[in-house]
Parts: sequence; structure tokens; C-alpha cells
Amino acid sequence: MRHALGTLRWRLTLTFVGLLALLLAGLGAYQYLALQRILKDVQVSSLGGDVNAGIALVRGEIANQRGPATPGGPAQNRPAEVARALRVRSVLCANVPNHTDAAIPTGTTLRVIAEAVTTLRADALACAIAHSSGQSVAVLVFGPALAPIGSAGQPEAQIPRLDSGTLDSAMQGRSGGPDVIDSQAGPQLVAAFPIANRVDSVTGVIQLSTSTSTIDDVLSGERNNLAIGGAIVLLVALLVGLLLTGRALAPLRRLTATSRALAGGDLRARSRLEPRRDEVGTLAHSFDDMADRIEAAFTAQAESEARMRRFIADASHELRTPITALKGYIDVLRRGVARDPESLDAALDAMARESERMRVLILDLLTLARIDAQRPLETETFDLTEVIRGVLDEGVPGMPDQLDRDFDSEPVLISADRGAVVTVARNLLVNACKYA
Repeated sequence: MRHALGTLRWRLTLTFVGLLALLLAGLGAYQYLALQRILKDVQVSSLGGDVNAGIALVRGEIANQRGPATPGGPAQNRPAEVARALRVRSVLCANVPNHTDAAIPTGTTLRVIAEAVTTLRADALACAIAHSSGQSVAVLVFGPALAPIGSAGQPEAQIPRLDSGTLDSAMQGRSGGPDVIDSQAGPQLVAAFPIANRVDSVTGVIQLSTSTSTIDDVLSGERNNLAIGGAIVLLVALLVGLLLTGRALAPLRRLTATSRALAGGDLRARSRLEPRRDEVGTLAHSFDDMADRIEAAFTAQAESEARMRRFIADASHELRTPITALKGYIDVLRRGVARDPESLDAALDAMARESERMRVLILDLLTLARIDAQRPLETETFDLTEVIRGVLDEGVPGMPDQLDRDFDSEPVLISADRGAVVTVARNLLVNACKYA
């Protein structure tokens, strides 16, 4: 398994799957946060609708409970206002007994009566919102001084409260929150809404809090869906990636097999891939071209070695003849031919010819060895006429004793390898003497 994971196919596939996992994680996080924000906005909008419905319900009930005006001015009307507020509260808050006939103690100040009316109406509003809402909510009503004046749904001490800055924002006519606050009943989504009278003047703040369990359940399901869906997508991507990379890398595996065949000595091995206009096609073309050059180089080397062997065999045969002749003439001289001047001159001339023949053969061997070694030429500037004169002075087998030499008086300067030029001139002279 470790060897398989180390292959190019697995590395490419895992890299692709890893990038896809990062993209899915980023997209999933964005979708999760967007859904969370939308659910909170929907919940807050629903709470705002509950507030509006509760306010409308309280105003309608107050209008129903209001009777004809009592003569005597505002001071005489305060007890009636308290009675109406009690009746509204008793209608909207089922747990409060009916105090329609409640009496106001003698000597009660107008401020105390006004505070009582405000508290009763706040309790009635809180009860109306809590009972009319389609969800379990806790309501807390704040007065103009941002002090609690009414509550419903939970005991006032257990209801989570927004910070003063958020309540001040709501008092300015803007919705406050939403915030998620931990409480004894668990995390609560808390939002604040301004209370405006009929002339759009803010007279208080209503804070609603409800459990986030519904939102948490939806988000939990979304997390599970994202996790399961992401895992399925990554698994499919892994399988498809392995299939696609396997097909894409098939030409490379073919090139690998061809290179192994070449390394094993099969110089005719070729990838023979169909022409492609991509990097793999370029690589295959270059590889086959390299294989052709390698085969041509090995073929040329084999032919050179064969020529060398043939030349060595021929040179051995050619050297054997002058050596044998020289040995024979030496034996003749030892037997006393030196006493006859004519025989001595003939023997010496023959020995000179055979030695020159040997010298030419040895020079040819040296030239062949230098060519085979691919030694670079040592170029220099020299007089070609001087080189030709030197070759003629040395002579070659079969060259006449007298030659007409007609050279220009001006030097002929060339830039070449002196040794190579000497060899070429000597070979030309040998061929001329042999076939003239």
C-alpha cells in the first residue's frame, strides 16, 4: 500500500481530492453560516410579528373596555383607567383574577395611579405577546428609563437580558440584537423591539427571548448533510480521479516499459504512441528520436569495430610479408652476400622498400587509432608547399627516383592539422605510385 501511495497516479489523485476537500469545506462553512444567519433573521422577524400582534391585541382590548368619559377631569378619571387596565390584564393574563371592581385606596397620589396603570398595561402587553406567539417565548417590557415594568412567559429573574447598549439602540427606534445568551433553560435567542405610540414616539422596549433549539436542530441536520454529502463527493472524486489519472498516465507506463527494454539491450524497442499534441506526445516523440540515435550510434560503433578487426587482420597479414622479407634478406647477408657489391645493393634496396612499407602500415594504424579515439584536430597555420616537399623527400614505395617538382615561390599558408595533411599527402602519393 505504501508503494502504491508513492506512485505519481496516487499523488496526483490525492492532491486533487485534497484541493476539492478544501473547496467543499470552505463552501460548506459559508453555506452553514449563511443558513445560521437566515434562520436567526427569520426567527427575529417572527418575534417582531408577535410583538406587533400583541400590541394590536392590547390596543383593541383597551378600546373595548373603555366606557363613556367620566365628568370631573383627569383626576376623577384615574380610578376608571386603573379599572380598565385591570380588566384588560385579567382578560389577557389568564392567571390573574378579574379585578373589575377593584377600588383605589383613598389618598392615592396621581403618580402612583399612573405607575399602576403603566405596570398593568405592560403586564397585559407581555401576556398578549406570550399567548399569541406560535412559539415558546419569554417577554420582558422596559419603560422609558429601561427599567423592567412587565414580564410574561418565565419568572422575571430567569429571563436573560440584553446589555444596556443594545437596549439603548432599541430605545432610539432601532431593533436591538439578536444575541444568543446562555440561561438556565439553555441558549436563548434574544431581541429587543421599540414600543411606539400612535404618534410614533418610542415609549418603551419589548425584549423577547426564545430557545435556539429549533435553529440548532436545523443546523445539526445541515452539518450532518454536509458531512455525509462531502464524504460521498470525495469518495466519488477519488475513484474517478484514479480512473482518469490511470488513463492519462498510461502512455508514461508504456514509455517506462520501452526504456527498460532499451536498458536490457533491445535497441529496436520504441514507444510507438499515436501522435499527440500534449506534453506526453512531445516526450514520446523525443524518446523515440533518442532511441533512434542510440541505435544508430551502437550500429556505427559495431561497424567501426568490425572495420577495425578487418584492418588489424589485414595489417597483420601485410606486416607479416615485409617482416618475412627483411628476415630473409638479413639471413642472405649473413651467408656472405655482402662480398658481392651488386647483390648487397639489391638486398639493401629490397630491405629499404620493405621497411618503408612497414612504416606506411604503422602510420595508417596510428591514423586509424586517432580517428577512432576522436581526438580533436590541432589546427595551426603553416606552408603547404613545405609539407609536400617533406613528403616527397621521404618518399614512398614505388616512387620514381626522379620527379619534376614545380612549386610556386610564394608560400601557400593554410590553417589545418599538420599531421592530418601529411597523412593525406602521403596516401595520395602512394596511390599515385601504385596505380600510375
